[in-house]
Amino acid sequence: MTREASTISGQVADTHRKVRPGVSRSNARKAGEATRERMLDAAEALFAKDGYHGTSLRNVADASSARIALVTYHFGTKDVLFDKVVERRASYMALQRIRALDAARGRAGGSPVTIRDLVEGYVWPFVERSANGGQGWKNYSLLVARLANSPDWQKVISDHYDAVARQYIGEFCRSLSKVDEEVVFQAFSFMVGAMLGLVAEPGRVENLSARRFVSSDLGRVYANLVPFLVGGFESLPPRR
Repeated sequence: MTREASTISGQVADTHRKVRPGVSRSNARKAGEATRERMLDAAEALFAKDGYHGTSLRNVADASSARIALVTYHFGTKDVLFDKVVERRASYMALQRIRALDAARGRAGGSPVTIRDLVEGYVWPFVERSANGGQGWKNYSLLVARLANSPDWQKVISDHYDAVARQYIGEFCRSLSKVDEEVVFQAFSFMVGAMLGLVAEPGRVENLSARRFVSSDLGRVYANLVPFLVGGFESLPPRR
């Protein structure tokens, strides 16, 4: 086993000694399901670090202390494994965002939902998991940030994120009824880009400020991001 695989294997083992927030787990889970989760954790870490093309099924097998035949038994191909890695946490994210949207609709009582509620409902679940969900969610955040900026993976993102995103966009259009829909779609994309830039923690703030300021405190940065995004949406010009 390589040093890198050994390190990731250790991280995966640590993760499985405790409940991981945001991933449903059954107390009576079968051994095969536990093995499958361990492979997904290892693949998630490797895809986040080395990308799709830099990761092989052999790497995943080594990092999860499994035989490669077992990896192919559970997932078949790398494409399927990759899709399942994205899907696993995307389903949780979809649930949290829909719950937030339903609550916001309830508060609105039939009126348009406030822009702040829409921004927070979509952005906060992802930021919260990246900040508080442990190494698995941090790996996943980095992976999604990479995928979102690559034309090669738009179908994967679309398959697992577009349904909920379209519900939010519909509410944004309703709340910004005087703004051209094309502009709202663009603004939503700007919001997602800012969210992914935040959770990726690229260190740009640190470099620009000569280390006087940090961007690693996601909760603090998020508190500044929300009014920035709300202000952006609310300043969109009305259609002519």
